[in-house]
Amino acid sequence: MIPDNSQELRILAGEYVLGVLDAHEADEVAAALAVNAELRRAVVFWERRLHPLSSLAISAEPPSSTWLAIEARIRTKTAKPVAKSFWINLALWRWSTAGFAAAAAALALWIAITPVPGPNLVAILHPPQQDQASWIATAGRSGLVLRAVTTATPPSDRAFELWAIAPGATQPRSLGVISPNGELRLSRLPADLRDGATLAISIEPIGGSPTQLPSGPVVYIGSVKAV
Repeated sequence: MIPDNSQELRILAGEYVLGVLDAHEADEVAAALAVNAELRRAVVFWERRLHPLSSLAISAEPPSSTWLAIEARIRTKTAKPVAKSFWINLALWRWSTAGFAAAAAALALWIAITPVPGPNLVAILHPPQQDQASWIATAGRSGLVLRAVTTATPPSDRAFELWAIAPGATQPRSLGVISPNGELRLSRLPADLRDGATLAISIEPIGGSPTQLPSGPVVYIGSVKAV
């Protein structure tokens, strides 16, 4: 359903332009564009701000193993959570998240209820085996805001916990347990959170990991970029 609320309508339009809606939602927005002038204006607004971000992505020739990896993913029916050993290979982790932040930068900055003064950082988090945007984080001098853009929830007896790993670091740092409403706010920007850092979300016991390190599977990852 197309929302009547202007802020929700703008968010929906941004998600439509960004391409994170499912097929049914995207078709509904496309059909409504013919009769909803406010929605059309919102889509044009996002197109003008999101499309230039493609210039931030650095072109690169994919590795020769790319098509084999794609075929393997297509054959995989169910994506499995990432084991804790995933934290060991930080280079692979960061490579897999490169470029996702730039694609969602403008949307992330605008959906925050309170604008964050510069310097601005943004990250889009997604499942390691998928490209679907699931969380968007924005950060600046006023702190950090993390919001879910899907309906993903942890098991009933578990919670999502957000982690940051600074560029060049070998250990993640907990930024806190995410509220059941899919939002986390920090009033101060952690030192580990800067351009080139990585954010991740793991499944942990209620109240957070008892070990100060991820004790459950890493289910979302994203690279932090300055915008």
